[in-house]
Amino acid sequence: MRFRGARVGHVGLASTILVVLAVAACGEGAGQAPGPQVPGTTAPSATVAPPATGATGAPAASGSVSVPPAGTAPAAPVGPMKPIAASAFAEDLKKLGIDPLKPQPLNKLSPDTIRKLMPTFAKSLGVKCDACHDTNNFKTWTPKKRVASKMWQEFVVGMQMDDGTPLYCDSCHGGKQDFLDRTDKKALSGWMDTNYVKKLRRSDKKEHSCEQCHGDPFEPKFLAQWAASK
Repeated sequence: MRFRGARVGHVGLASTILVVLAVAACGEGAGQAPGPQVPGTTAPSATVAPPATGATGAPAASGSVSVPPAGTAPAAPVGPMKPIAASAFAEDLKKLGIDPLKPQPLNKLSPDTIRKLMPTFAKSLGVKCDACHDTNNFKTWTPKKRVASKMWQEFVVGMQMDDGTPLYCDSCHGGKQDFLDRTDKKALSGWMDTNYVKKLRRSDKKEHSCEQCHGDPFEPKFLAQWAASK
């Protein structure tokens, strides 16, 4: 279960936690916008927020929610990378009927619960609805919504903190969408080994290693596959 330091591609996990999931980060308060659509659920209609605008004031293209092209890394965040930590949203999840230590798959949650879950995604990543959603049609499956949904399943449901404390979107993101510093790849590899391998365990009790996300053979850009998944 040792981290493969030579495989610098592991840094792809960074964007990952673009998520969770968000798992589709959606904003300003519970019930204002539909949650991420998942197989087996249909969110009721809701008033859609005005489309996001660019620097010129013109509506932003729906493609603006897409994940960056392969090989494009987000700007390095300011400050050192923080260790992953127990979630601060455990009580919020309990109020929604979600066990923070054994959360259900998204398709087992009601559309109303998913909508109320959205503010926790937004706060975890420090974003608003349009970071993942097409605000002209919230039901549209954007690349980032797909990544968010996959992150929920692979991390929120599929992983646990090794010390038994709740793992959630904010455990890694800590209020930042991009939180990994890629300027020193050796340091980043060590950080991932310490935080993603040694501090986490699989919910199914099976062996945990880099391959859980990156696969075998090792795929450094696995997020692009998640973004394109159906």
